Amino acid sequence: MLDFGYFLRMYFLANQSKGKKKDGDLFGDYIINGQCWLNDLDLYWHMNNSRYLRECDFGRTSLLIETGLWRAVVERRNTNMKDAGLLVSALQVQYRQSIELGDKFQIVTRLHGWDDRAFYFEQLIILEKNKQTAFSVLVRTALTPRDLTPQMLVDDLQRGSIQSPKFSPDVQIFADNYKLNLQPLKSKL
Repeated sequence: MLDFGYFLRMYFLANQSKGKKKDGDLFGDYIINGQCWLNDLDLYWHMNNSRYLRECDFGRTSLLIETGLWRAVVERRNTNMKDAGLLVSALQVQYRQSIELGDKFQIVTRLHGWDDRAFYFEQLIILEKNKQTAFSVLVRTALTPRDLTPQMLVDDLQRGSIQSPKFSPDVQIFADNYKLNLQPLKSKL
């Protein structure tokens, strides 16, 4: 079944940024608002686990659009890399408390950095009612095709020489764990 609401919200996110300068701080916090609706609930009457991840899609999209990284991907598609894209390749999730029907929340997204294959994001969902974190996730977002690197996209922004900062210990463990888990499998990412 087509999730019409997802595409509608993505459309509004994209249009909301039209006319804005797309040169936001790569390492800043990007915040969007959300609310738990009836279609977000599971059998236990709180937000379904998959909906947390869906909400985080909107947060990452907002960051990509506002920093200009999404424009850099589109420009690559329009020139020499028709299959340029971003793909979530790993997640480390912590559910901390339930989000219930009607709860309002903020999705905070920040870019921690990148390696030769992927960008690494941290995202939090913070409840409005108690200002506590309900959900946190580390996200590894790989690039396609394999010869497209995060550094190339950052360089496409033409903001001078920007290098990835050193990962925090948590993000470094997450990145290392991804590499360990894939050693027996050949990946296209």
